[in-house]
Amino acid sequence: MRARPIIYMYKEYSPCPLLSPYIDKYWELKGNPGYGMRINILPDGCTDFIFTLGEATQAVNSDLKMKPYRAYFIGPMNTYSELTTYTETIHMLGVRFLPCGLSRFIRLPLHELTNQRMNADEVSNFFDTSFTERLCEESSFGDRVKIIEELFIRSLYKHDLPADSQIIFAIEQINRYQGKLSIQSLMDDICLCQRQFERKFKMNTGYTPKIYSRIMKFKNAVDLLRNNTCDNLLSTAVHAGYYDVPHLSREIKNLSGSTPYSFMSRPTSEEEATLTYVEP
Repeated sequence: MRARPIIYMYKEYSPCPLLSPYIDKYWELKGNPGYGMRINILPDGCTDFIFTLGEATQAVNSDLKMKPYRAYFIGPMNTYSELTTYTETIHMLGVRFLPCGLSRFIRLPLHELTNQRMNADEVSNFFDTSFTERLCEESSFGDRVKIIEELFIRSLYKHDLPADSQIIFAIEQINRYQGKLSIQSLMDDICLCQRQFERKFKMNTGYTPKIYSRIMKFKNAVDLLRNNTCDNLLSTAVHAGYYDVPHLSREIKNLSGSTPYSFMSRPTSEEEATLTYVEP
């Protein structure tokens, strides 16, 4: 008997120019992964609001059951999360905020919300059940994004919550150097002592500068592995800033739950998986 293919559709939209300093992407995931399938979500230094638009019910690390037609907040993660599907279909829409981006709209102590997953109304009155229902009434991803953007643009003009320029600069530098920049040199550049720097960084991002740098180094390593056409892990490890292959392998395992080779491999048959990626 021929196995039913696992089909996903994943779409990303970039925010409008007015919101691009704060929002990384809007994303949509829908498909039929099958009952009990597990999907690892990797840490990326960002925070998300997620809307469940379909009939699917999911669980994140077994500590949050995501019910249909609700809004949820996913705090900054310093390791991978495991999403388990409990129905045959899934439909989710997310707003992914850049580090420090969420603080332009909501003041939250993100260091207290690291690895936390909760109902959106526990952290903000932005999204209630009626808002999610309104999104469900729209037929296209673009129309749903338009509704979300209208909400955030109104908030920009209504609330004056300027972001911390020193922390924004620090984040930009860490990203630019792909997590390989010395924290000491960064503190010297922004003229902050270690205690002040770590306190402000944690408040705005949910991470210490060291852990955020670690995640950015990991992200770069994953990108290198996905674009690698050979099995030379040593060159990838060195280029990504790791000491050797065992060091790379440990970090990939700790932060993704997988091996480096898993990011280099691709499905070889329709029975294994069919991935559909749709560009904006």
